[in-house]
Amino acid sequence: MFITRSSGGSTTKPPSTRVAHALEVHRGVAACNAHIALGTDSTHALTAALMLPCYKAEFRNLVLAMTSDEERELRYALDASCASAA
Repeated sequence: MFITRSSGGSTTKPPSTRVAHALEVHRGVAACNAHIALGTDSTHALTAALMLPCYKAEFRNLVLAMTSDEERELRYALDASCASAA
């Protein structure tokens, strides 16, 4: 669950299927970036470097297929996850 913003305040509801999938893919992108940033010559870093373009393309395709409400929902979810990570 996460919080979505509305004109009347905040409400809690489960994310739509497409938004939930996009959030999972975004976590994959973040994990790949983390492995690459470590700069080691491990197989994890190599695999991450190979998978990153795939994850980015999948995320882009998901976002392009979203409605404006789903895009807004995704933006708020990503904002919330970035704020909690900081």
